[in-house]
Amino acid sequence: MEEREFVAGSKDAWERLASALSDTRGRGVTSLGPERLKRMHEDYRRSAADLAYAQTHYPASPTVRYLNGLVGRAHGEIYSSSPRRLARVWRFLSRDYPRIVRANAGPMLLSATILTASIALGYLLVFANYPLARLFLPADFREGVGDALQRTGDLEAIAGQAPLFSAFITVNNVQVSLLAFAGGMTFGGLTVYALVMNGLLLGALAGVFEQGGASLHFWSLIVPHGALELPAIALAGGAGLMLARALLRPGDLPRAAALRAAAPDATRAVLGVVPLLMIAGFIEGFLTPRGIDPVLKMAVGAVAGLAFLAYVGLAGRNAEKADR
Repeated sequence: MEEREFVAGSKDAWERLASALSDTRGRGVTSLGPERLKRMHEDYRRSAADLAYAQTHYPASPTVRYLNGLVGRAHGEIYSSSPRRLARVWRFLSRDYPRIVRANAGPMLLSATILTASIALGYLLVFANYPLARLFLPADFREGVGDALQRTGDLEAIAGQAPLFSAFITVNNVQVSLLAFAGGMTFGGLTVYALVMNGLLLGALAGVFEQGGASLHFWSLIVPHGALELPAIALAGGAGLMLARALLRPGDLPRAAALRAAAPDATRAVLGVVPLLMIAGFIEGFLTPRGIDPVLKMAVGAVAGLAFLAYVGLAGRNAEKADR
């Protein structure tokens, strides 16, 4: 086979591979999505085989030099070392993740609205219809809280249960985050249910402690880690709603294809929840139990919450401008 025919028969695969390498520069191969990543692997194997053929039949040609560089870059990108993987993780957290959240602001804000409205409803129910609100309290604590509410001035009995509620809410929030994301596969029904029930739980607890006169003590235990845990739940719910949107409004695509298209960003959106929950867990373990002034504890939570909002709103903006 003449070299011209050889190049003409294979250049499409080489060009696709070169294009994929350009798109993954500094971002990693996982940024391509499953379909394109599969194609990149196929083009890499094809190009490696072409390189071996060209080295045998056209050893001194520019084709060999071109394929050497192309295959070498592709091998380094596909089988990258640990430091490069760490660099990709840093890029994901510092640039890509906040951009994904902003690009899907609709589902994220809807999730946050559902959660916030449910918290407000649970709080108001305590004052409007306590027997109904009591149903949303953790089963193990209903009797204790109910009994304490019936005894005038028994504020210590209520305040004493606040640390138990705080630990319960932390574990519950992790479970709710997972459920809210996975619930997207039920066309969003289970996602909305998880957000509403968790919001009613937190709101009812807040109302109970308000009635008992221990509101400041309660919030001083909740706000420091809740300032990150509640946004984490909202983000997980937003990722679930991204999947639900693909199922409910697939456009011109079949639902399965629309879901496959939405899944990479939705999965990345929920992956970013993990560091938030880890930081919140650290705060819960080392700050919450300490006998620090309650106002100072809440101030720490406020700073953490504002830092998160700044991160989501500002991180990666310069990269977005550079890409335009």
